[in-house]
Amino acid sequence: MERTYTVDELLGAVKRRWRWMAVVAVAVFAVAALIIARLPGEYRARALVMVEPLHPHPDLVVPVISRTLDERVKSVRSQVYARQLMATAIEELKLYPQAREKDGMDAAVEALRNDTEVHGEGDDAFSVTVRSRDAALAAKTANRLAELFIEGNLQVRAGQVARTREVITQQLAQMRAELSRSEAKIAAFKRANSTTLPELNEARMRERDQLAKQIELETGFVQTAQQRMDLIGVLPAGRETEVGRIEQQVDDLRGKLGTVRAALTPEHPDVQALSRELGNAQARLEQARARAAANDLELRRMTDAVGRGRKSIAQYQARMAEVDKLIAAAPLTATQLAELDRDAEMLKVKVGSLVSKKAEAEITAELEAKSAPSEFRVLESATTPGLPASPNRPQMLLLALLAAVALGSAVAVGQELSDRTLRSEEEAVSLALPVLATVPRLHAAGAGRVLALPAMQGEQA
Repeated sequence: MERTYTVDELLGAVKRRWRWMAVVAVAVFAVAALIIARLPGEYRARALVMVEPLHPHPDLVVPVISRTLDERVKSVRSQVYARQLMATAIEELKLYPQAREKDGMDAAVEALRNDTEVHGEGDDAFSVTVRSRDAALAAKTANRLAELFIEGNLQVRAGQVARTREVITQQLAQMRAELSRSEAKIAAFKRANSTTLPELNEARMRERDQLAKQIELETGFVQTAQQRMDLIGVLPAGRETEVGRIEQQVDDLRGKLGTVRAALTPEHPDVQALSRELGNAQARLEQARARAAANDLELRRMTDAVGRGRKSIAQYQARMAEVDKLIAAAPLTATQLAELDRDAEMLKVKVGSLVSKKAEAEITAELEAKSAPSEFRVLESATTPGLPASPNRPQMLLLALLAAVALGSAVAVGQELSDRTLRSEEEAVSLALPVLATVPRLHAAGAGRVLALPAMQGEQA
Protein backbone atom coordinates (compact mmCIF):
# COMPACT_ATOMS: atom_id res chain seq x y z
CA MET A 1 0.00 0.00 0.00
CA GLU A 2 1.27 3.39 -0.93
CA ARG A 3 0.98 6.11 1.68
CA THR A 4 0.64 9.83 1.18
CA TYR A 5 1.55 12.27 3.90
CA THR A 6 0.22 15.67 4.72
CA VAL A 7 2.29 18.42 6.27
CA ASP A 8 0.87 17.69 9.71
CA GLU A 9 1.68 14.01 9.34
CA LEU A 10 5.24 14.84 8.28
CA LEU A 11 5.65 17.12 11.28
CA GLY A 12 4.29 14.34 13.46
CA ALA A 13 6.79 11.90 11.97
CA VAL A 14 9.62 14.33 12.74
CA LYS A 15 8.44 14.67 16.34
CA ARG A 16 8.26 10.90 16.73
CA ARG A 17 11.75 10.26 15.31
CA TRP A 18 13.72 13.34 16.38
CA ARG A 19 16.05 11.24 18.49
CA TRP A 20 17.26 9.29 15.45
CA MET A 21 17.70 12.51 13.52
CA ALA A 22 19.70 14.09 16.32
CA VAL A 23 21.93 11.03 16.80
CA VAL A 24 22.73 10.72 13.06
CA ALA A 25 23.22 14.49 12.60
CA VAL A 26 25.53 14.79 15.61
CA ALA A 27 27.56 11.77 14.56
CA VAL A 28 27.96 12.98 10.98
CA PHE A 29 28.80 16.53 12.06
CA ALA A 30 31.36 15.27 14.57
CA VAL A 31 33.10 13.14 11.96
CA ALA A 32 33.05 15.99 9.42
CA ALA A 33 34.37 18.47 11.99
CA LEU A 34 37.20 16.11 12.85
CA ILE A 35 38.10 15.70 9.20
CA ILE A 36 37.93 19.47 8.57
CA ALA A 37 40.11 20.15 11.57
CA ARG A 38 42.74 17.72 10.28
CA LEU A 39 42.81 19.23 6.72
CA PRO A 40 46.16 20.93 6.03
CA GLY A 41 46.11 24.67 5.52
CA GLU A 42 46.89 26.13 2.08
CA TYR A 43 48.52 29.55 1.86
CA ARG A 44 48.35 32.00 -1.04
CA ALA A 45 50.99 34.59 -1.88
CA ARG A 46 50.51 37.21 -4.62
CA ALA A 47 53.07 39.31 -6.48
CA LEU A 48 51.80 42.28 -8.52
CA VAL A 49 53.74 43.28 -11.65
CA MET A 50 53.22 46.68 -13.27
CA VAL A 51 53.45 47.23 -17.03
CA GLU A 52 54.95 50.60 -17.93
CA PRO A 53 55.23 50.71 -21.75
CA LEU A 54 57.40 53.08 -23.72
CA HIS A 55 55.49 55.96 -25.32
CA PRO A 56 57.84 57.81 -27.71
CA HIS A 57 56.41 60.62 -29.80
CA PRO A 58 54.90 59.04 -32.94
CA ASP A 59 56.38 61.78 -35.13
CA LEU A 60 59.88 60.92 -33.96
CA VAL A 61 60.03 57.14 -33.95
CA VAL A 62 57.77 54.19 -34.73
CA PRO A 63 57.89 51.43 -32.07
CA VAL A 64 59.56 48.22 -33.22
CA ILE A 65 57.29 46.15 -30.93
CA SER A 66 53.80 47.53 -31.43
CA ARG A 67 51.65 45.23 -29.28
CA THR A 68 49.02 46.86 -27.11
CA LEU A 69 48.98 46.58 -23.34
CA ASP A 70 45.99 44.25 -23.45
CA GLU A 71 47.81 41.91 -25.83
CA ARG A 72 50.91 41.93 -23.65
CA VAL A 73 48.98 41.16 -20.46
CA LYS A 74 47.14 38.33 -22.23
CA SER A 75 50.45 36.81 -23.30
CA VAL A 76 51.81 36.94 -19.74
CA ARG A 77 50.00 33.76 -18.69
CA SER A 78 51.60 31.65 -21.41
CA GLN A 79 55.01 33.13 -20.62
CA VAL A 80 54.73 32.47 -16.88
CA TYR A 81 53.48 28.93 -17.53
CA ALA A 82 56.40 28.23 -19.88
CA ARG A 83 58.23 25.05 -18.96
CA GLN A 84 61.69 26.63 -18.86
CA LEU A 85 60.59 29.37 -16.47
CA MET A 86 58.74 26.90 -14.23
CA ALA A 87 61.65 24.44 -14.23
CA THR A 88 64.10 27.21 -13.30
CA ALA A 89 61.96 28.23 -10.30
CA ILE A 90 61.55 24.60 -9.23
CA GLU A 91 65.29 23.94 -9.35
CA GLU A 92 66.23 27.16 -7.57
CA LEU A 93 63.65 26.77 -4.77
CA LYS A 94 63.81 22.94 -4.67
CA LEU A 95 60.05 22.60 -5.08
CA TYR A 96 58.11 19.32 -5.28
CA PRO A 97 61.02 16.99 -4.44
CA GLN A 98 58.81 13.90 -4.25
CA ALA A 99 57.18 14.57 -7.63
CA ARG A 100 60.57 15.18 -9.25
CA GLU A 101 62.03 12.05 -7.74
CA LYS A 102 59.07 9.90 -8.73
CA ASP A 103 57.91 11.25 -12.13
CA GLY A 104 60.60 13.72 -13.17
CA MET A 105 60.63 17.43 -13.88
CA ASP A 106 57.54 17.36 -16.10
CA ALA A 107 55.38 16.25 -13.18
CA ALA A 108 56.82 18.98 -10.97
CA VAL A 109 56.21 21.61 -13.68
CA GLU A 110 52.61 20.47 -14.06
CA ALA A 111 52.11 20.61 -10.29
CA LEU A 112 53.50 24.17 -10.14
CA ARG A 113 51.23 25.18 -13.03
CA ASN A 114 48.24 23.85 -11.11
CA ASP A 115 49.30 25.80 -8.02
CA THR A 116 49.93 29.05 -9.94
CA GLU A 117 47.35 31.56 -11.11
CA VAL A 118 48.02 34.55 -13.40
CA HIS A 119 45.36 37.24 -13.71
CA GLY A 120 45.25 40.63 -15.36
CA GLU A 121 44.81 43.49 -12.94
CA GLY A 122 43.24 46.28 -14.98
CA ASP A 123 44.86 47.29 -18.25
CA ASP A 124 48.43 47.75 -17.12
CA ALA A 125 49.23 45.13 -14.48
CA PHE A 126 48.99 41.44 -13.72
CA SER A 127 49.35 39.29 -10.62
CA VAL A 128 51.09 35.98 -9.99
CA THR A 129 49.46 33.97 -7.19
CA VAL A 130 51.03 30.76 -5.83
CA ARG A 131 49.37 28.21 -3.53
CA SER A 132 51.44 26.19 -1.09
CA ARG A 133 51.19 24.57 2.32
CA ASP A 134 54.31 26.50 3.31
CA ALA A 135 53.52 30.22 3.64
CA ALA A 136 57.14 31.39 3.20
CA LEU A 137 57.69 29.11 0.23
CA ALA A 138 54.54 30.42 -1.44
CA ALA A 139 55.83 34.01 -1.16
CA LYS A 140 59.30 33.05 -2.44
CA THR A 141 57.83 31.16 -5.39
CA ALA A 142 55.51 34.02 -6.39
CA ASN A 143 58.33 36.58 -6.23
CA ARG A 144 60.73 34.33 -8.12
CA LEU A 145 58.21 33.64 -10.89
CA ALA A 146 57.66 37.39 -11.30
CA GLU A 147 61.42 38.03 -11.42
CA LEU A 148 62.01 35.20 -13.90
CA PHE A 149 59.22 36.55 -16.09
CA ILE A 150 60.75 40.03 -16.14
CA GLU A 151 64.20 38.63 -16.93
CA GLY A 152 62.80 36.43 -19.69
CA ASN A 153 60.78 39.34 -21.07
CA LEU A 154 63.92 41.46 -21.33
CA GLN A 155 65.65 38.70 -23.27
CA VAL A 156 62.63 38.24 -25.54
CA ARG A 157 62.40 41.96 -26.23
CA ALA A 158 66.09 42.15 -27.02
CA GLY A 159 65.65 39.25 -29.42
CA GLN A 160 62.61 40.90 -31.00
CA VAL A 161 64.49 44.14 -31.54
CA ALA A 162 67.47 42.31 -33.03
CA ARG A 163 65.24 40.21 -35.29
CA THR A 164 63.34 43.29 -36.40
CA ARG A 165 66.53 45.08 -37.37
CA GLU A 166 67.85 41.96 -39.08
CA VAL A 167 64.64 41.44 -41.04
CA ILE A 168 64.56 45.09 -42.16
CA THR A 169 68.23 44.87 -43.21
CA GLN A 170 67.61 41.67 -45.18
CA GLN A 171 64.54 43.11 -46.86
CA LEU A 172 66.43 46.29 -47.71
CA ALA A 173 69.25 44.28 -49.31
CA GLN A 174 66.72 42.25 -51.30
CA MET A 175 64.86 45.36 -52.45
CA ARG A 176 68.09 47.04 -53.50
CA ALA A 177 69.14 43.95 -55.46
CA GLU A 178 65.73 43.86 -57.16
CA LEU A 179 66.00 47.58 -57.91
CA SER A 180 69.45 47.08 -59.47
CA ARG A 181 68.11 44.25 -61.61
CA SER A 182 65.13 46.37 -62.64
CA GLU A 183 67.35 49.34 -63.58
CA ALA A 184 69.67 47.03 -65.55
CA LYS A 185 66.65 45.62 -67.35
CA ILE A 186 65.48 49.14 -68.22
CA ALA A 187 68.95 50.06 -69.52
CA ALA A 188 69.09 46.89 -71.65
CA PHE A 189 65.61 47.58 -73.00
CA LYS A 190 66.58 51.14 -73.93
CA ARG A 191 69.69 49.89 -75.72
CA ALA A 192 67.67 47.30 -77.62
CA ASN A 193 65.01 49.88 -78.57
CA SER A 194 67.18 52.99 -78.83
CA THR A 195 65.58 54.05 -82.14
CA THR A 196 61.95 53.85 -80.91
CA LEU A 197 62.26 55.45 -77.49
CA PRO A 198 59.36 57.81 -76.78
CA GLU A 199 61.65 60.69 -75.85
CA LEU A 200 62.95 60.71 -79.44
CA ASN A 201 59.49 61.30 -80.91
CA GLU A 202 59.81 65.07 -80.81
CA ALA A 203 63.14 64.94 -82.62
CA ARG A 204 61.65 62.43 -85.09
CA MET A 205 58.77 64.77 -85.83
CA ARG A 206 61.16 67.67 -86.41
CA GLU A 207 63.26 65.47 -88.68
CA ARG A 208 60.15 64.45 -90.59
CA ASP A 209 59.19 68.10 -91.07
CA GLN A 210 62.68 68.86 -92.33
CA LEU A 211 62.50 65.92 -94.74
CA ALA A 212 59.12 67.10 -96.01
CA LYS A 213 60.55 70.57 -96.61
CA GLN A 214 63.59 69.11 -98.38
CA ILE A 215 61.36 66.97 -100.57
CA GLU A 216 59.26 70.03 -101.38
CA LEU A 217 62.39 72.04 -102.28
CA GLU A 218 63.86 69.25 -104.37
CA THR A 219 60.56 68.72 -106.12
CA GLY A 220 60.35 72.43 -106.97
CA PHE A 221 63.96 72.42 -108.22
CA VAL A 222 63.33 69.33 -110.37
CA GLN A 223 60.18 70.91 -111.80
CA THR A 224 62.11 74.10 -112.62
CA ALA A 225 64.94 72.12 -114.19
CA GLN A 226 62.47 70.04 -116.14
CA GLN A 227 60.80 73.16 -117.44
CA ARG A 228 64.23 74.50 -118.44
CA MET A 229 65.04 71.19 -120.14
CA ASP A 230 61.69 71.26 -121.90
CA LEU A 231 62.48 74.76 -123.09
CA ILE A 232 65.96 73.79 -124.25
CA GLY A 233 64.61 70.62 -125.83
CA VAL A 234 62.52 72.73 -128.26
CA LEU A 235 65.60 74.63 -129.52
CA PRO A 236 68.03 72.01 -130.82
CA ALA A 237 66.55 71.83 -134.38
CA GLY A 238 66.41 75.65 -134.68
CA ARG A 239 69.96 76.01 -133.36
CA GLU A 240 71.26 73.48 -135.84
CA THR A 241 69.31 75.18 -138.66
CA GLU A 242 70.69 78.61 -137.68
CA VAL A 243 74.28 77.35 -137.50
CA GLY A 244 73.88 75.55 -140.86
CA ARG A 245 72.25 78.55 -142.44
CA ILE A 246 74.98 80.85 -141.22
CA GLU A 247 77.64 78.36 -142.32
CA GLN A 248 75.96 78.25 -145.73
CA GLN A 249 75.99 82.04 -145.83
CA VAL A 250 79.65 82.07 -144.86
CA ASP A 251 80.43 79.52 -147.56
CA ASP A 252 78.48 81.52 -150.16
CA LEU A 253 80.21 84.75 -149.13
CA ARG A 254 83.59 83.08 -149.31
CA GLY A 255 82.75 81.82 -152.82
CA LYS A 256 81.59 85.28 -153.92
CA LEU A 257 84.61 86.94 -152.30
CA GLY A 258 86.94 84.54 -154.07
CA THR A 259 85.29 85.25 -157.45
CA VAL A 260 85.34 89.01 -156.86
CA ARG A 261 88.98 89.01 -155.74
CA ALA A 262 89.88 87.11 -158.84
CA ALA A 263 88.34 89.84 -160.99
CA LEU A 264 88.88 92.97 -158.89
CA THR A 265 91.56 94.51 -156.80
CA PRO A 266 91.47 94.28 -153.04
CA GLU A 267 90.69 97.99 -152.70
CA HIS A 268 87.59 97.64 -154.78
CA PRO A 269 84.49 98.54 -152.89
CA ASP A 270 82.72 95.29 -153.77
CA VAL A 271 85.68 93.31 -152.46
CA GLN A 272 85.74 95.30 -149.27
CA ALA A 273 81.94 95.05 -148.90
CA LEU A 274 82.02 91.28 -149.37
CA SER A 275 84.93 91.05 -146.94
CA ARG A 276 83.00 92.99 -144.32
CA GLU A 277 79.88 90.93 -144.90
CA LEU A 278 81.97 87.70 -144.68
CA GLY A 279 83.42 88.88 -141.35
CA ASN A 280 80.01 89.64 -139.97
CA ALA A 281 78.74 86.26 -141.14
CA GLN A 282 81.68 84.52 -139.49
CA ALA A 283 81.02 86.48 -136.29
CA ARG A 284 77.37 85.44 -136.34
CA LEU A 285 78.49 81.86 -136.98
CA GLU A 286 80.75 81.91 -133.94
CA GLN A 287 77.98 83.37 -131.82
CA ALA A 288 75.53 80.77 -133.05
CA ARG A 289 77.98 77.99 -132.34
CA ALA A 290 78.66 79.43 -128.84
CA ARG A 291 74.94 79.60 -128.11
CA ALA A 292 74.49 76.05 -129.31
CA ALA A 293 77.37 74.84 -127.11
CA ALA A 294 75.96 76.77 -124.11
CA ASN A 295 72.53 75.26 -124.61
CA ASP A 296 74.02 71.76 -124.80
CA LEU A 297 75.97 72.38 -121.60
CA GLU A 298 72.87 73.74 -119.84
CA LEU A 299 70.86 70.74 -120.97
CA ARG A 300 73.41 68.34 -119.60
CA ARG A 301 73.62 70.32 -116.36
CA MET A 302 69.83 70.38 -115.95
CA THR A 303 69.67 66.68 -116.74
CA ASP A 304 72.24 65.97 -114.04
CA ALA A 305 70.43 68.25 -111.61
CA VAL A 306 67.11 66.53 -112.26
CA GLY A 307 68.74 63.15 -111.65
CA ARG A 308 70.34 64.34 -108.47
CA GLY A 309 67.05 65.91 -107.32
CA ARG A 310 65.04 62.78 -107.99
CA LYS A 311 67.66 60.70 -106.20
CA SER A 312 67.56 63.05 -103.22
CA ILE A 313 63.76 62.93 -103.20
CA ALA A 314 63.88 59.13 -103.18
CA GLN A 315 66.39 59.18 -100.31
CA TYR A 316 64.31 61.70 -98.37
CA GLN A 317 61.15 59.65 -98.93
CA ALA A 318 62.90 56.46 -97.81
CA ARG A 319 64.17 58.22 -94.67
CA MET A 320 60.70 59.64 -94.04
CA ALA A 321 59.25 56.15 -94.28
CA GLU A 322 61.80 54.96 -91.73
CA VAL A 323 60.97 57.87 -89.47
CA ASP A 324 57.24 57.15 -89.78
CA LYS A 325 57.91 53.51 -88.89
CA LEU A 326 59.94 54.55 -85.85
CA ILE A 327 57.24 56.99 -84.78
CA ALA A 328 54.56 54.30 -85.18
CA ALA A 329 56.60 51.85 -83.08
CA ALA A 330 57.20 54.40 -80.31
CA PRO A 331 53.83 53.90 -78.47
CA LEU A 332 54.46 50.17 -77.97
CA THR A 333 57.97 50.88 -76.75
CA ALA A 334 56.60 53.61 -74.49
CA THR A 335 54.05 51.18 -72.99
CA GLN A 336 56.66 48.52 -72.30
CA LEU A 337 59.09 51.09 -70.92
CA ALA A 338 56.34 52.57 -68.73
CA GLU A 339 55.71 49.14 -67.18
CA LEU A 340 59.41 48.73 -66.45
CA ASP A 341 59.63 52.26 -65.05
CA ARG A 342 56.54 51.66 -62.90
CA ASP A 343 58.08 48.53 -61.43
CA ALA A 344 61.33 50.38 -60.80
CA GLU A 345 59.49 53.28 -59.16
CA MET A 346 57.61 50.89 -56.88
CA LEU A 347 60.90 49.30 -55.89
CA LYS A 348 62.39 52.75 -55.25
CA VAL A 349 59.45 53.61 -53.00
CA LYS A 350 59.90 50.33 -51.11
CA VAL A 351 63.63 50.90 -50.77
CA GLY A 352 63.01 54.42 -49.49
CA SER A 353 60.43 53.15 -47.03
CA LEU A 354 62.77 50.42 -45.79
CA VAL A 355 65.63 52.90 -45.42
CA SER A 356 63.35 55.10 -43.33
CA LYS A 357 62.16 52.11 -41.29
CA LYS A 358 65.72 50.99 -40.72
CA ALA A 359 66.68 54.42 -39.41
CA GLU A 360 63.59 54.46 -37.18
CA ALA A 361 64.34 50.93 -36.01
CA GLU A 362 67.88 51.95 -35.05
CA ILE A 363 66.58 54.87 -33.00
CA THR A 364 63.70 52.91 -31.47
CA ALA A 365 65.90 49.90 -30.73
CA GLU A 366 68.33 52.04 -28.78
CA LEU A 367 65.49 53.80 -26.98
CA GLU A 368 63.72 50.55 -26.10
CA ALA A 369 66.97 48.90 -25.06
CA LYS A 370 67.47 51.67 -22.52
CA SER A 371 63.86 51.75 -21.30
CA ALA A 372 63.00 48.02 -21.51
CA PRO A 373 64.26 47.17 -17.98
CA SER A 374 61.70 49.56 -16.51
CA GLU A 375 58.76 48.40 -18.63
CA PHE A 376 57.89 45.54 -16.25
CA ARG A 377 58.51 46.09 -12.55
CA VAL A 378 57.30 44.40 -9.40
CA LEU A 379 54.78 46.79 -7.91
CA GLU A 380 54.00 44.62 -4.88
CA SER A 381 56.24 41.78 -3.76
CA ALA A 382 54.58 38.72 -2.30
CA THR A 383 54.72 38.62 1.52
CA THR A 384 54.43 35.62 3.77
CA PRO A 385 50.70 35.19 4.52
CA GLY A 386 49.75 34.96 8.18
CA LEU A 387 46.54 33.00 7.70
CA PRO A 388 45.80 30.14 5.31
CA ALA A 389 43.61 31.00 2.33
CA SER A 390 42.03 27.58 2.34
CA PRO A 391 40.29 25.51 3.46
CA ASN A 392 37.50 27.82 4.61
CA ARG A 393 36.72 25.94 7.82
CA PRO A 394 33.66 27.97 8.97
CA GLN A 395 32.07 27.49 5.58
CA MET A 396 32.96 23.81 5.52
CA LEU A 397 31.57 23.35 9.07
CA LEU A 398 28.34 25.05 8.01
CA LEU A 399 28.08 22.77 4.99
CA ALA A 400 28.85 19.76 7.20
CA LEU A 401 26.08 20.80 9.59
CA LEU A 402 23.60 21.13 6.76
CA ALA A 403 24.69 17.75 5.38
CA ALA A 404 24.35 16.14 8.84
CA VAL A 405 20.84 17.53 9.28
CA ALA A 406 19.91 16.38 5.77
CA LEU A 407 21.31 12.91 6.44
CA GLY A 408 19.47 12.67 9.79
CA SER A 409 16.26 13.73 8.09
CA ALA A 410 16.80 11.11 5.40
CA VAL A 411 17.24 8.42 8.03
CA ALA A 412 14.04 9.52 9.77
CA VAL A 413 12.15 9.55 6.49
CA GLY A 414 13.47 6.10 5.66
CA GLN A 415 12.27 4.73 9.01
CA GLU A 416 8.91 6.35 8.58
CA LEU A 417 8.47 4.87 5.10
CA SER A 418 9.48 1.40 6.26
CA ASP A 419 7.06 1.48 9.22
CA ARG A 420 3.84 -0.47 8.29
CA THR A 421 1.85 0.57 11.38
CA LEU A 422 -1.70 1.87 10.78
CA ARG A 423 -2.32 5.13 12.59
CA SER A 424 -5.79 6.14 11.37
CA GLU A 425 -9.20 4.67 10.61
CA GLU A 426 -8.92 5.82 7.02
CA GLU A 427 -5.80 3.68 6.55
CA ALA A 428 -7.64 0.65 7.96
CA VAL A 429 -10.66 1.24 5.71
CA SER A 430 -8.39 1.44 2.67
CA LEU A 431 -7.48 -2.25 3.23
CA ALA A 432 -11.05 -3.30 2.22
CA LEU A 433 -11.13 -5.98 4.96
CA PRO A 434 -14.10 -6.85 7.22
CA VAL A 435 -13.99 -5.17 10.62
CA LEU A 436 -13.94 -7.73 13.41
CA ALA A 437 -13.57 -5.37 16.34
CA THR A 438 -12.71 -1.82 17.26
CA VAL A 439 -10.33 -0.58 19.90
CA PRO A 440 -10.96 2.73 21.60
CA ARG A 441 -8.32 5.48 21.36
CA LEU A 442 -5.74 5.12 24.08
CA HIS A 443 -4.03 8.18 25.46
CA ALA A 444 -1.06 6.41 26.88
CA ALA A 445 2.30 5.71 25.20
CA GLY A 446 1.81 4.75 21.63
CA ALA A 447 -1.69 6.23 21.60
CA GLY A 448 -1.29 7.15 17.96
CA ARG A 449 -1.43 3.50 16.87
CA VAL A 450 -4.89 2.21 16.12
CA LEU A 451 -4.24 -1.21 14.66
CA ALA A 452 -1.02 -3.05 13.91
CA LEU A 453 -0.95 -5.74 11.29
CA PRO A 454 2.50 -7.36 11.16
CA ALA A 455 1.50 -9.65 8.31
CA MET A 456 -0.07 -6.86 6.26
CA GLN A 457 2.73 -6.77 3.71
CA GLY A 458 2.43 -10.50 3.09
CA GLU A 459 -1.33 -10.23 2.67
CA GLN A 460 -1.00 -7.40 0.19
CA ALA A 461 1.46 -9.43 -1.81
